[in-house]
Order: sequence, then C-alpha cells, then structure tokens
Amino acid sequence: MMAIRRWATGTALALVAAAQLAAAPARPLTAGFYLPWDDSSQASTVAHGAALDVLSPMSAALDTPQGHIRWQADPAMAQLAKAGVKRRVFPIVSNAHDEVWDVAAAEAAMTDPAAGKAVADELVAKARSENYGGYVLDFENLTPKGLAAYAPFLARLHDALKPAGRELWVTATMGQDPALIRDLAKSTDAVVLMAYDQCWATSTPGPVAGNDWLDQKLAERLAGLDPAHVIVALGAYGYDWPMGGDHGAGIAKVVSAAQAQALAKLNKAAVTRGAPDGNPHFNYQGGDGKPHQVWWLDAGTYRAQRAAALARHVRGVAIWRLGLEDPALWAKAGAAPALTPGPAAPFCTLVQH
Repeated sequence: MMAIRRWATGTALALVAAAQLAAAPARPLTAGFYLPWDDSSQASTVAHGAALDVLSPMSAALDTPQGHIRWQADPAMAQLAKAGVKRRVFPIVSNAHDEVWDVAAAEAAMTDPAAGKAVADELVAKARSENYGGYVLDFENLTPKGLAAYAPFLARLHDALKPAGRELWVTATMGQDPALIRDLAKSTDAVVLMAYDQCWATSTPGPVAGNDWLDQKLAERLAGLDPAHVIVALGAYGYDWPMGGDHGAGIAKVVSAAQAQALAKLNKAAVTRGAPDGNPHFNYQGGDGKPHQVWWLDAGTYRAQRAAALARHVRGVAIWRLGLEDPALWAKAGAAPALTPGPAAPFCTLVQH
C-alpha cells in the first residue's frame, strides 16, 4: 500500500509540474544537454543545474531491434538530488551507442508493433520510477523509410506518455525538410531545432553557427510552426581543424570554449570575429606540423543568438552542451548585443577522406 501511495504521489507531482509549466509560457525555458559519462559535462551540470529549467542527459540508447533501451549511470543527477536541487529531467533517448547510429534498432521500433510497444512500456515505467518530466527523442541517420515512420511513431509514444503528464520532445536538424519538421511538431510537445553545425567535423572549416546562417535558418524552419512548440538548441563548443594534405582539411577535434581561448593565448594567435557577437576564430601552427584553424561559440555569441531566438517567441532555448560552454556564459550580463551579420561565411562542404 505504501508503494502505491509513493507512486501516486510521484505521478501527481509530475502532473502538477507539467501543468504549472504549461500554464506559464510567458517565461522562456532554458534547457541544458549533458553527457553523464563526461567529467567536464558532469561538473558543469552540478555547478549550474539550479540555473536551468530542464536538464537533459544523454542517458538512454535504443540498442536492439527488439526495443531494448540501455540506460547510462548519471552521477551528476545523483549529486544534484543530494543537494536538494529539483529540476525537470528529460533524458535524451537516441539510437546512438558504441560509436554508431543504430538505424536498424530505431527503424524497428518505429515499424514493428512489438518493438514499439517495448520502447513505450519501458519509457513510461522509467518516467514513473524516476519521476522524469518527459523525454527528448533523437533518432538520426534514418533512411527514407524511417523518416516516413518517424512522426506516426512519435504520436503513439506521445499518447502513451501523456496520461502520466509526461512530455515528448524531438530533435531536428536545420537541414531537415520543413515538411517533416512540421509533422514532427504535430506529433510531440516540442521540436528541438539543433541550430549549430553550419560547419562540422568532417567539413571544410568555418563558423559553427554564423549569425546570418542562424537568422536565415530560423526564419525558414519556423515558417508554419507554432513557435510556442519550438526549443532552439544553441551551440556552445568549437572545432579545431588540421589543415593541409591532399584533401585540404582533416577531421576536426571538438574543443571547449576554454580550450579554444587557451590555444589562442598559447600560440599568441590573433582572434578574429566579424561582429561583436560573431563566431571567434584564429589560425595557429600545431605540434603535428600542420596549420590549424579554430572556430568556436563564446558567451557573447550565445547571448546574442539566444536573444534572437527568443525574439521569435519560441518556447525556449537549450545549450549543447554543458561542459564545453564558455564559463562567461553564466555571468550576469546586461542587455544582449543585437544579432548582427558577420562577414560572408565560407561555404562549408563535406571533405572526402
């Protein structure tokens, strides 16, 4: 009987929390994505979790075509719980595990009724036992067949989570078909637009998220969407590209804002940015004997891009990801600078290795 009472109380609290959030859309949300297995990500989450409305650990991976979900231990969340910090937790459920995107597992969950039910049952039960506020679905590298099945699958999962007051969010890249994004939005409580990787690890070097690119993509992707059902995920990291060789650029290494700043200082490199809130970047000669090019997103860029996103009346913004962000992002600041165009951005293209 006591177990039943505890379960009922937890469910009631989740319903109240969801109702309170839904009833107060005037204040935009700020969410933070983090990696439970990464020390710097854990440290940032523990340090700044109280400043965030939603914490979203990448802690659930769909790893078999039968719908099995692998859960990641989360020391940061345990520390926050001990400290009395209570925030709504929306774990990321992805098809990424063992350094691959498991397309077969994701598409089985969407097309095989037994696998889909196994996924839904597991997520509902876990949300109840851990008092999660919801989930963020992040299925990537899907085939056309998988993309066609994605929205109907999300609608079924949303229906399974809704009676317990849990929300369902879904990620979408800025390059995805706007029609697909609209379908995803209709099937969930929010679409998380991943507003970064204008240039990426295997592309030619350039802005991680240029101001002109971001403004254009937001205008395109928000067309036909209710902005109150959109979360804009902003980048808070950088890339270090080794240059030279037969293909012009090697695979970039992800760097934190602090690492990028330290590299510039160590190499006495002049940091360039086309506007006060633009993507800072510099060149240096690496210990590998190759010239390097570094681009990253710092606190000034984040504040300006956050203000630009919220000016479009979206539900909120998210930070990808905690542990890589500029520490100055957390400092109290005055009004954010206006989003101003940077220099003409290089056209980032895939580098064939």
